[in-house]
Amino acid sequence: MTPRVLQRRSSLPSSFLTGLIGWVGFMVIVGMIIKLAFGDAPPAGWLLFVGALAAVAQVSILRAAFFPLGLDRGARAGLVWGGATGGAIIAVALYLSPTLRRHYVIWSLDGIYIGVAVGLFLAYFYRDDRRIETGAADGPVDYGRDAHWLEPFAFGAVAYLLAFAPRSADVAATAFVVGAMSGVVAAGVSHFFLNSVWSASALPVVLSAAAGAAQGALSGLLFRPYQDELFLHRVAHSAIAGALAYFLTALRGKSLARTEAGVGYVAGEAN
Repeated sequence: MTPRVLQRRSSLPSSFLTGLIGWVGFMVIVGMIIKLAFGDAPPAGWLLFVGALAAVAQVSILRAAFFPLGLDRGARAGLVWGGATGGAIIAVALYLSPTLRRHYVIWSLDGIYIGVAVGLFLAYFYRDDRRIETGAADGPVDYGRDAHWLEPFAFGAVAYLLAFAPRSADVAATAFVVGAMSGVVAAGVSHFFLNSVWSASALPVVLSAAAGAAQGALSGLLFRPYQDELFLHRVAHSAIAGALAYFLTALRGKSLARTEAGVGYVAGEAN
């Protein structure tokens, strides 16, 4: 059950989580791509730490100056100031880290991209929450499915960590990040299936799990540097992880769909 403060996507804790998801996710994933292409990227655990520091720094700046910068008025301000702060933060990281400087163009573009994404999401979440709250009657605001926005990240991260059973910090960081991002894709896939004519059957869950196995197997490419630390082939681990992530997400999506349809749903029910 998502805590109430996190159901509101524009709350301060939600803003920091948005930043962490963006910075940690793309720092680690880009690092894995660089390692595959050039063989000399920093360890995933270290990139996770750098991404977390960058996220705290950017969100602190944007939230402290949210109204003066105009992020409450639209996406353009989020894009501009998100890109500016993201670019400044990655510039500091490049200055302090010789390892990052070896691929400074890639890391610079990555930092600006992440900064823009975080800025846009902070602006969008604020305006969308205000829209929901304005249209709500007196009493607690019901944010609907938006209140569960963090759950796909958790489902994906847990699924990948279980499937990979990491024996090192780098494998754990990689599984956590790839899993969290896969969970978001899973949510989109299951949402499509669960709003189809088959929403009352078990077929959407089966189809989602199959799609997860395929997407998971593809994500196995990112684990090539860690093959010696894995019990099975990386593609097998990833296929299992993807299927589990999509399966859990589809079950949760089915429950939420039943809630919206008014079918006697009990919180936490899966089927």
